Amino acid sequence: MAFDKKSYVAEMKLMVDKAIERLKNELPEFKIYSVSIWTDPNAGASSINFDSKSNSEKVVEKANQYDQNKYDEFIAIGDKKMAKLFKPISGRRNTNPADFELRDYAEYNHQHMPSDWESISDGKCWKELKPSLLEIGKYAFEKIQVLALEENFELATNSDRDWYDKTWKLK
Repeated sequence: MAFDKKSYVAEMKLMVDKAIERLKNELPEFKIYSVSIWTDPNAGASSINFDSKSNSEKVVEKANQYDQNKYDEFIAIGDKKMAKLFKPISGRRNTNPADFELRDYAEYNHQHMPSDWESISDGKCWKELKPSLLEIGKYAFEKIQVLALEENFELATNSDRDWYDKTWKLK
């Protein structure tokens, strides 16, 4: 089965629209800090995820505490090279959709995507998938403006490099 871009884009727009409508109806006071839209080409599935600023700060604080402990451990034994890998970073946000407050808020199982597409194509699937995800990212960024957004809101789509890669931010 070949990738059907037209069907994929239509399915993704439907998923985005349903998620926005559901959020408006079910959680109208939820203020969005981050949105992650991803597609897993091996699973043939996509998801849209929403995070609040407070949840993001909690996740980052927990990660920073872990990093600080590891950093201190490596400094104590004189391993500056390893310590550098764990030096806590300030000003970051939670970029792991699995840790978002409203993870997998809407999901879609694609009927027009080859099974195990990334594996069987040796990653070449991303040449077709990435432009489609960028199209969906732009679409979602425009549509999501009707919801309550944090001042430093951002939306991201995934890629072959990361689950949270290409971003759109408020100006």
